[in-house]
Amino acid sequence: MDIYENWLPSKAYYAFHLLAWMGPIILLQWLGFWRTLWPNRWPIVKSVVIVGTYLCLTDIIAVHYGVWHFDKDLILGFSPGGVPIEEWAFFYLTALLVAQSFVLFLPDKLRRPALVPESKVN
Repeated sequence: MDIYENWLPSKAYYAFHLLAWMGPIILLQWLGFWRTLWPNRWPIVKSVVIVGTYLCLTDIIAVHYGVWHFDKDLILGFSPGGVPIEEWAFFYLTALLVAQSFVLFLPDKLRRPALVPESKVN
């Protein structure tokens, strides 16, 4: 039984599940903790770019050498370097989720200070 057959094309399965799982968590982190995440955005961005790029490059090598492959019926079809764009998104979104969580769990003294609401400034 395919619960998606009436509304989701099979080529969008990977992308759908990726965004349905990670999207809400990343959004909730920003909705709840933007005052902490925003001042720390550049360390987050830098770590996401470095880690995400490293993981994508290693995946390109792994696919090239046949370590694994992707079901062409379940991906969108755009595959830079032979790796589906969904896989690229997975690596960068995973790095984002980890980097944001890391910042949120750091003790206050080890991260940039959170923004103070204006009501507390006056």
